[in-house]
Amino acid sequence: MSLPLQTIATRLRGLEEAIINKLLDRAQFRVNSVAYTPGQSHFVPKEAQSLFELRLLYQESMDAQFGRYTIPEERPFYTGLAYPKRQIQLPDTGIHIQDLEIVNVTGKIRIAYLDLLPLLCQSGDDGQYGSSVEHDVICLQALARRIHYGAIYVAESKLQENPQKYRPLIEDQNEDAILMTLTRKEVEAQIMERIQRKVVAVQAHSDEESRNLIAPETIVSFFKDWIIPLTKEGEVRYLLQRPLEVV
Repeated sequence: MSLPLQTIATRLRGLEEAIINKLLDRAQFRVNSVAYTPGQSHFVPKEAQSLFELRLLYQESMDAQFGRYTIPEERPFYTGLAYPKRQIQLPDTGIHIQDLEIVNVTGKIRIAYLDLLPLLCQSGDDGQYGSSVEHDVICLQALARRIHYGAIYVAESKLQENPQKYRPLIEDQNEDAILMTLTRKEVEAQIMERIQRKVVAVQAHSDEESRNLIAPETIVSFFKDWIIPLTKEGEVRYLLQRPLEVV
């Protein structure tokens, strides 16, 4: 089974809208740095990890048992999670690598997201630590879903669309050439324009007295500097490991 690029692009537009809304929701709380400080979770007995780290770990531990990470684009931030307790049968995905952790860039997603928070949120502390890290987990999972969906399915679709272009590059394991071939600057420019419009539209009727409004450029820059490059990094990783005998 293969998915046309247009179908994948439609799905990606939906995922980017989810990210915009979730980031704007997180922006309603202050940075709340204590929630990211190791040993300050106020768990009893005391935990060495931060409240943020524990919230993400507990969420992923539950999700793993429900089978979340059997879905190709759902890549976890933690390793060593439990096997699913559900018996899950997925439809044919058209994906041709066995180990999907090859494309996992969640470590970089996490760093990028935490670096974004001081730009996204007002500085200081409002005491809403639990709500802050709850929204963090929601944002991180939305980001991971969007980036890995693009990485896996866009790479496979482009290969299927033009195998004669990609085959020699994959055979030579030429990362730089693969990245250059994958890159479509005009499409990236369209994405940036679309993100700008969507952020403006979502906030157009917001009450400035009750909502912390975010400069659209903050989210546009995050897509430009992190989401798109990490998606392309995942695409390259996928293609470098993609067996060519099934093209």
